[in-house]
Amino acid sequence: MRNFTTTRSLLIVCATFALLCCSCNNIERYGKHYKQNNDIESLERVVELIEVGCDTSYLRKILGEPINFGFDYRYLTNTKGENGCPMGAVFWIDSCGKVSSKNIIEICE
Repeated sequence: MRNFTTTRSLLIVCATFALLCCSCNNIERYGKHYKQNNDIESLERVVELIEVGCDTSYLRKILGEPINFGFDYRYLTNTKGENGCPMGAVFWIDSCGKVSSKNIIEICE
């Protein structure tokens, strides 16, 4: 019975690790596509996959240099919203340099 529990625990750890690796590869793939094309679809996938609490250095590694307002990072796309302004991602940054919130919005500023 003890071997079964150990084997089961090992399988759970391996499955979790595999899912995390796939998620990282997807983020990097979508980030690379966004940097090449400035497309909304790739940026939306990155916003979905990136974790709140992630460090801004990782965000810059994935998406490149942002429009940096100090309290948020903005990444624009080539897609226009209802008001004719570019659609983009906004990542709000806390005082520790971590992502505290994220969203895809029309950026008219």
